[in-house]
Amino acid sequence: MAFLDILRSRKREEGKPERLQKGAFSPKANRPRAEKRPASAKASPSIETSADRSADKKEKILKTQQSLLAAEILLRPHITEQSNFLAQKNIYTFRVKPSANKILIKKAIKEMYGFEPLKISIINAPAKKRKVGGKTGIKSGFKKANIYLKEGDKIEFI
Repeated sequence: MAFLDILRSRKREEGKPERLQKGAFSPKANRPRAEKRPASAKASPSIETSADRSADKKEKILKTQQSLLAAEILLRPHITEQSNFLAQKNIYTFRVKPSANKILIKKAIKEMYGFEPLKISIINAPAKKRKVGGKTGIKSGFKKANIYLKEGDKIEFI
């Protein structure tokens, strides 16, 4: 039996692929190295100052935070029969985050769709007890917002 174990271990070793070096797939390994600039090139006036770069970074961060804010606040459109009737009157219904208020919802709509809402009404749907198969449970509540838009503005849901 010991002889068979030796043969099996040889077959396993032959079948194994060669092991790659550590970090072979890292993006840093394939990237060409940057050349060092002389000290005189760093002091040239055409290069942006650190204040300019930090201002650009702050603007980019602010924009991404705002777009994330809009995506967090407006969870999804609330599509029901009633909301379809309201959509014909330029009133659109969205499910929103429970902590959202009218100001945040207005900013999110303007950012996502480019429309300025005329009016926003918020409805808190309470949690309700339900019985299924003799067991009691809770149907979770939610918060929704009705957004009133101008005549020409239209939001389409697919």
